[in-house]
Amino acid sequence: MAKEGPNWEGLLKWSLANSDGTRPPRNLSEEDRKWFMEAMQAQTIDVIKRMKQITLVMQTPDQALEAQGVTSADLEDMLDELQEHVESIDMANDLHSIGGLVPLLGYLKNSHANIRAKAAEVVATIVQNNPRSQQLVMEANGLESLLSNFALDPDVTVRTKALGAISSLIRHNKPGIAAFRLANGYAALRDALGSENVRLQRKALNLIHYLLHENNSDCNVVSELGFPRIMLHLASSDDADELLDSS
Repeated sequence: MAKEGPNWEGLLKWSLANSDGTRPPRNLSEEDRKWFMEAMQAQTIDVIKRMKQITLVMQTPDQALEAQGVTSADLEDMLDELQEHVESIDMANDLHSIGGLVPLLGYLKNSHANIRAKAAEVVATIVQNNPRSQQLVMEANGLESLLSNFALDPDVTVRTKALGAISSLIRHNKPGIAAFRLANGYAALRDALGSENVRLQRKALNLIHYLLHENNSDCNVVSELGFPRIMLHLASSDDADELLDSS
């Protein structure tokens, strides 16, 4: 699917025409200002239009997409594009307004592991440092789907991406942290530490560190769940250096 980008050529021509590099920028005329604002507004409209098109695809039943020859790789590319758009907080919040958030969360239950993983990546981008989208995802039961994938998915990449999205969703989000605790999130973190995948273990460690820093009282919970024993085992393992590497 073709991506619509800014009219860089037009903006470049405008910039070159209004600056020779030797003088301070001149004040914009009203005509120039109007042209520039219209160009920027047109780009914003194009992105919204494209996000609406992506939303329509996400709302289309899998059988209909398959009948049209759409593959999971095509959908993954589409989600890649959507992720670029929602890196803007405004666009991330607009995704809900145009009806795209719920079908995106539905992709967390897609039959293809690559789609489940990519959907979690997009969700992570949407909610990162974005209280409004954090609230919207919580209200749409997104945490439940992410927790299910994190705890139960047979694909370790899906589990890892889901944990990344959970981490972004509940950071600086007290209702999210409370919901995570009530859903036995700590038990899922314990299981992740017991996996053989270093990336999953590292993400779990990072989230545990954050949660305990925010809620000292949870130290009793992790102790009862056997975290100290697991930590000692990890510290003595062959992967200890890689696990503790924050890069």
